[in-house]
Amino acid sequence: MHQRLRLPVFSHVFERDGACALYSSLNLKPVFIDPTLLPFVRKFEQAQDVSEFLAECEDEQQERMEALLRVLAEHKILVNAEATDDEILAYFQDLYTGHPYVSIAYFLLTDACNFGCKYCFVENRMGERPVRTRMTSETIQEGLAFFERLIRLKPEFFEDEKTIVIYGGEPLLNPQGLRVLLEEVETHKRDGRLPAKTEVSMVTNATLVTQELADLLAHHKVNVAVSIDGSPEATDEARQFKNGQAVSSAVRRGYDLLKATGVNVGISCTLGARSIEDFDETIDAVRELGASSLGFNIVLSGRDYQVPADYDERASRFILYAFERFRQENIFEDRVMRKVDAFIDGKIYPFDCGATGGGQIVIAPDGAVGLCHGYMGDRKTFTTHVEDEHFDPSANQVFLEWARRSPLNMAACRDCPALGICGGGCPLNADTELGSIWELDERFCVHATMTLEWLIWDLHAQMQTA
Repeated sequence: MHQRLRLPVFSHVFERDGACALYSSLNLKPVFIDPTLLPFVRKFEQAQDVSEFLAECEDEQQERMEALLRVLAEHKILVNAEATDDEILAYFQDLYTGHPYVSIAYFLLTDACNFGCKYCFVENRMGERPVRTRMTSETIQEGLAFFERLIRLKPEFFEDEKTIVIYGGEPLLNPQGLRVLLEEVETHKRDGRLPAKTEVSMVTNATLVTQELADLLAHHKVNVAVSIDGSPEATDEARQFKNGQAVSSAVRRGYDLLKATGVNVGISCTLGARSIEDFDETIDAVRELGASSLGFNIVLSGRDYQVPADYDERASRFILYAFERFRQENIFEDRVMRKVDAFIDGKIYPFDCGATGGGQIVIAPDGAVGLCHGYMGDRKTFTTHVEDEHFDPSANQVFLEWARRSPLNMAACRDCPALGICGGGCPLNADTELGSIWELDERFCVHATMTLEWLIWDLHAQMQTA
């Protein structure tokens, strides 16, 4: 090996219980080594000529060390000494960020809700006296046309999977709009205005579900996520009707009706303080529901809901514990699975939400178009309208900024071992807490770093038993 190699800033060491893993945050594939070899690897913190290095090794070590250096170079844990860290990072920045293409459309059928959840990140930005509106049939049709024009801006991606998310407020407060949207989507898929691989999903509290609505959702094969925070007590801790009454029994009634009707129903579980007080109680409550899909949500900043000082770590520990439990039953929690997929594929996960990357639009009930539904109240990031026939995300400064909002472009993330699997968490939360989408979403920093360590040592454990 006639070259000079060095350890870039993206290479990290993990040690636990006599085991050692070397890992590149941009290549995502750990290499497990004998811990006694770590001092030799650390010599490459300063660039080393490989031939000279091997010549200094004991004769019986040379072959072993040459093989190790070759593996470390293949996994980009050691890199050519002439390549600077800035040059390495720039390659991935250009590859993954700054190229907005919309593939997700949120239709906010109404900004009204029959709940008054303490931690609602949408409601917390609505202002003191919001005017509630519902999306009309005309706006729905204009919104679909707007989305369809955007997905044709890059014809080579048109047939790729697209997603329409029905959201609110509580979308079932606008049942007529729901029916119109679902029927229009089916028509547009048949005539080619939407690609055949267009999935429709909906997030609801399920308390307004009727048999008629359940039949409608089943007929159109809508993937429905019902907001349930575990046990009835955990669900009622932060969720309540506008009049203050508990919601859990009404939520369960709607959930059971959807499931009995054959709707593909999953659970969106926000981890409030009560949800994580007893890991097993929450997990057992979720398991008993028998959902087809599962997602755990970390509470975002809110003016009316306080979490314990150690919430970030406890919530992350819960999510990993739950993932271990549920995967035994072939149920894979969404938040961890995103990172698992990136880790297994060795492919960077640059964005943790559809808005970052400039990959989604959010259509407000009045037809205003933005990036993030969390800003529906104050309309920050809402820069256009469904009537705009000339809008192009790649020429819009807000979309371009969000298309680059990734840990890959954040100086504070450069040295983090979780750089390549984090996705950057929630820009809205960073903006709310610290005043800019470019600040860290520290709650998700904890989750990402804990998840990475779990991934590395879970892989090590599987290799030991293979």
